[in-house]
Amino acid sequence: MNIKEALSTLENNPDFRVLRKVHITDQHVFAENSSGEACGKVAIIDTETTGLKIELGAKIIDLAILVCEYGLHSGQLYRVVASYESLEDPQEPIPVEITQLTGITDDMVRGQRIDDAAVENVMAQVKLVVCHNARFDRAFLEARFPLFIKQRFACSLTEVPWAQWQIKSSKLDYLGFRFGLFHEGHRARADVDMLAALLSQTSADASQTVLSMLLTSARSPSWRIHAINLPFDSKDHASARGYRWNDGKTQGPKAWWIETRDEPAELEFLSQHGCKNPESIKLTALERYRNR
Repeated sequence: MNIKEALSTLENNPDFRVLRKVHITDQHVFAENSSGEACGKVAIIDTETTGLKIELGAKIIDLAILVCEYGLHSGQLYRVVASYESLEDPQEPIPVEITQLTGITDDMVRGQRIDDAAVENVMAQVKLVVCHNARFDRAFLEARFPLFIKQRFACSLTEVPWAQWQIKSSKLDYLGFRFGLFHEGHRARADVDMLAALLSQTSADASQTVLSMLLTSARSPSWRIHAINLPFDSKDHASARGYRWNDGKTQGPKAWWIETRDEPAELEFLSQHGCKNPESIKLTALERYRNR
């Protein structure tokens, strides 16, 4: 039995599931643009860093960018048009736990530096940046490369309704598994390739691509609401609803806050819990996931 016959046998047996390794080349074609629809460019980006918080001095040590053409109307991912990846020396020892997670060692990054001009070149005419944790990646990208301050961001971790499709985890490797894919994760390019493969998949009812759903979300506004002077007795209700505490040291006032797509419902909730003067800030993909 050759491999095609074996795969067919396994795929048609409900007791087995076949996983295929993600292979995205720099000339990869996801689909043919047979209709000739107008296209834009999306940059799929991942970073590996020395820590979780840039305000505590964490730095980028691995960057990967994959720029793809997509249909402006259909949201269909068509082909890879540019890419860039590089390690960077953080000028300090990489924490042991980061090396264990990523496999990146001090010897690998010694003397390495990301080419700023190359990053600027590959990002030319990009309409949207997609990351699988945009709040994390955007902070590091803006701090290292000012050009990202003017970019629009979308987050495949939070803006795609994975849970509605009965997918209980939105971790990249688990999402891959649910779509019959696997990769060697925790390096920037490997994770970017997996995310590109996922964006090209179709929704649970096969009516649209994952990217098209993300584009619809990115084009819609959201609101960041600060529950200023929320009564102390209401804090547990806010926390249970998903509000987080902001200590006022970085962005926004010292208050509980949340980001929502349903501003009226959130303002009604706060009114019911004694918050008389909440602050509501409208956000677009240009401002979302910015930590300052």
